[in-house]
Amino acid sequence: FHDEDAKYMRYLIPEGSSVLEVGCGTGHLLASLKAERAIGIDFSPKMIEAAKKNYPDVTFKVADVRDVSALKKLGGPFDYVVISDTIGLFEDCQAALEAIQNVCDRETRVIVGFYGFHWDPILKVAGALGQKMPHTEQNWLSPTDIGNLLQLSNYEVIGSEWRQLLPKRLLGLGPLINRFVATLPLVRRLCIRNYVIARPVQERGLGKLSASV
Repeated sequence: FHDEDAKYMRYLIPEGSSVLEVGCGTGHLLASLKAERAIGIDFSPKMIEAAKKNYPDVTFKVADVRDVSALKKLGGPFDYVVISDTIGLFEDCQAALEAIQNVCDRETRVIVGFYGFHWDPILKVAGALGQKMPHTEQNWLSPTDIGNLLQLSNYEVIGSEWRQLLPKRLLGLGPLINRFVATLPLVRRLCIRNYVIARPVQERGLGKLSASV
């Protein structure tokens, strides 16, 4: 599951880009991207300590996404801002998304990755059976909910995608289903992994104008 998620993120984010991951956790996803400049932030000192230990070549910092002054010190703008499995943990999603504008320009792409909310019962059973990594309880949001929050925060949604109908290999059956079945028009909405891609809506300065006669 995590390898397929990282693979799709590498498809969305070209090699050599500058990337900021908000809520980077232990840093696995960010380290898997072939970014020229990669910075991960998380409000948990323990997570950042683990990330630095696991990936010493990547920059990780303890920071709250709502702290605008801390964000401005990161040296933006970035080509991509990744919010993976974190959007549902924000106490105020709109405030967090608005704060992220401080590390964006018109060309920045914000990628929000999250679980499909209809998978909640299955994930709870998988967690009880020890078949899923533990995670903090969070608010379940649909792609429409996240799209609306992005629009309220002055972003334009430019794409949505659904991936991984079967997040297990199962002797090679999982990859086959995910490649040939999970991409079908109606079936794809049942996938566990959802992505919403947006760009900031920022007015372009006209600068100094000239005229010729």
